[in-house]
Amino acid sequence: MIQEHRHPHPHIDPRQPRHAASPRTNPPVFAWKPIDDETNFRLRVARDPQFTDLALDQAGLVDPIYLPERAFAPGRYFWTWATQHDEAEVFTFEITPQAVTLEVPPAGEWLRHLGSEHPRIYIRPADLADLRQSRHTHRAELWRTLQAKADKLLAETHELSEPPFLPSKKKNYQEYFSVWSPIMWESRRFMRGAETLALAYLASGDARYARAACQRLVSVSHWNPEGSSHIRHNDEAHMSIIWRGPQVCDWVWEHFSEEERALVIQKFRQRGQITYDHVHNRGIYGITRFDSHSGREIVFLAQIALVFPEYIPEAQTWLDWLRPVLCGIWPIWSGDDGAWAEGPNYATTYVTIMSMFATTLKRGAGIDLYRRPFWQNHAHWRRYCVPPYAEWVGFSDCDVRKAGRWNAYADLVETIDRETGMRQFADYVQALRIEAAQLSITRDKEEPTMTPQRYLFATPEDRLSPNGSAPLLAVFPETGWAAIRTNLSDPQSDIAFIFRASPFGSISHAHANNNDFILHVAGNILAMPSGYYDGFGSDHHTHWVWHTKSHNCVTLSDAPQLMRSHDSRGALEHAFEDERLIYFRGNADASYSDRAACCRRHVCFLKAHQCFVLIDEFAALPGVKSALQWNIHSWAQFEVDNDHRSFRLERNGSTLTGHFMYHNNAFFSCSEGWDPPPAGIKPRDQWHQQYHLRFTASGLDATRNLGVVLCPVHADLTPPEVSTMRVKDIEMARIGEDLALVRQTDLLTYDDLHSSALALLIVQGERYEIGEQGIRMEEARR
Repeated sequence: MIQEHRHPHPHIDPRQPRHAASPRTNPPVFAWKPIDDETNFRLRVARDPQFTDLALDQAGLVDPIYLPERAFAPGRYFWTWATQHDEAEVFTFEITPQAVTLEVPPAGEWLRHLGSEHPRIYIRPADLADLRQSRHTHRAELWRTLQAKADKLLAETHELSEPPFLPSKKKNYQEYFSVWSPIMWESRRFMRGAETLALAYLASGDARYARAACQRLVSVSHWNPEGSSHIRHNDEAHMSIIWRGPQVCDWVWEHFSEEERALVIQKFRQRGQITYDHVHNRGIYGITRFDSHSGREIVFLAQIALVFPEYIPEAQTWLDWLRPVLCGIWPIWSGDDGAWAEGPNYATTYVTIMSMFATTLKRGAGIDLYRRPFWQNHAHWRRYCVPPYAEWVGFSDCDVRKAGRWNAYADLVETIDRETGMRQFADYVQALRIEAAQLSITRDKEEPTMTPQRYLFATPEDRLSPNGSAPLLAVFPETGWAAIRTNLSDPQSDIAFIFRASPFGSISHAHANNNDFILHVAGNILAMPSGYYDGFGSDHHTHWVWHTKSHNCVTLSDAPQLMRSHDSRGALEHAFEDERLIYFRGNADASYSDRAACCRRHVCFLKAHQCFVLIDEFAALPGVKSALQWNIHSWAQFEVDNDHRSFRLERNGSTLTGHFMYHNNAFFSCSEGWDPPPAGIKPRDQWHQQYHLRFTASGLDATRNLGVVLCPVHADLTPPEVSTMRVKDIEMARIGEDLALVRQTDLLTYDDLHSSALALLIVQGERYEIGEQGIRMEEARR
């Protein structure tokens, strides 16, 4: 039997379907990680463990991935894969009646439906007349904006010089960045301009726009794909060309000269082959290759193949491999819950790029990938975890507010809302656009753009979607995000508590920050991760931002979670909500596994008081002791009351008070700034001074349970009276009429209460026990 390495992280063990899983899309994709360089596989799926009742038997597979063309009947199935010499173990999965049936025909069928005429991406030649004549109110407004942008671009040069080679990143980071950054932004802006001009041509028929777009494509086609813009030397320059270039060529096809068109096709064929070699031959995307940028490149490769199949013989091979990747494996940074492990800003780029392919298939071939659960759940995740008013978006790289970024958020959610047919998010989209209009534009690269889908598929009127009685808690366990929102539609009364405990680990653009939280109160951010994204892998990024100490997490005698590690996993567990409270647990045991057997954060939200009780549960590995350190960061300075073990901070009329449930020896540490500080290689107008507070329980402990009561305050919210005390071996907090008790020894005893639970909450007369299995309610016995 083939000896496979089982691992909980999907990038180490990419097997799909997972054992005993219930895929939410039917048919599911099948994927496995070969042991050697095998290129001949057999996949079998059966209704019985003996494989006598076969549902699928596919031999001669050259890649370890397969997406069946036909859905399975509901029921339990067994599957295995084999090489010519050996067979893997057997796994099971179940197809439930609730699974979405989404059958994807072979790539050759896509090409047949798309036809041989141009344009074919999003729109067909027969649709152009209606598009150009349609000027309903909404599209007329968009046309005025598009026309103004296109007219401005006409006055610019349509030539861009080939970029220089990059200096060594390891030798001098700032020198490298000073060359790399302008290349990326200038090439992106140049190609985005080509797309805007081509879109203006589609919308108007004005050949001036088409010719300008052609000139831009011809200019970058003079670059050497094997030179300074090669994917392995400067992939951003390479991607700038293949990101928007294929659809630009498609839209202005007839306005190239024959010589120009031949040159453009030749260079796209070269860049396509280089991209395929990168994402397939040098590691198969979704199987052995999971780098972030390849998640863009697979879509760009598909778009090249869909625009030029008649001229690029390799296009069919690319599409045959991309079919199960784009229609099955993707997304590798999320699950069906829709959250994105690399955070909202990176999600915007990657999901928007994927929408290019999804819209192409839906509009051109009738294949609706938007029916996959990921899409509508992604919009739901954004509504809860990315408030339009957010002063800061954390848990990943890229952090500042920009008009272009907020408009991109809005464009993406609007696309999802329209393409899925949900029509639930117009209010959220509108709020994002209103906020974007108030943000300044300081650089050309930040200038808001218009996605082609927004113009081409504009509806006569936008319907506002009421929030209704949305629950306060939203949990996305497959990716490890949760949010508590008290008012989705009114920033002035909203408390937004965003939490991360992710099974995707501290890799790529994620940080070593499982059990981290962000807190917004009435539109002001009060608790936030600290540090700034001054460049991937910079000194500040590596030694501050990636480190647990820069987040609202616990550290153990200054030791962080495992950094840059697939094993630094987290999990969201036991989510619960009733009319009195919300509860969930962040499990970061694996993230501290070098020194802790248990490191968990229990989060309780008391609805009547709108305050939080956080309980950090720590147990050391045998023979290893640590001091538990509780960290929090803000743009506001901390006021500390040592006698009452509390702190307070305030911003713009919103305040946060924290009460520590710990009365043995302990101490506060307050600081400001960073070590090392961010480099001065990016605009710093939003990089305000940051302040840090740490509460340390004195001594080195084998176990520690630390409770903290966090009370937000805004103009419409009066905080409860909070008092903390220690009674024998119990730490207590009175929160108004409610009570929280945290166990410090093996048994929790108070008055007539006796329990082995970690903590007890008495809320509005009801008793809740918090323990290994989460939270459970019993009748209060007081």
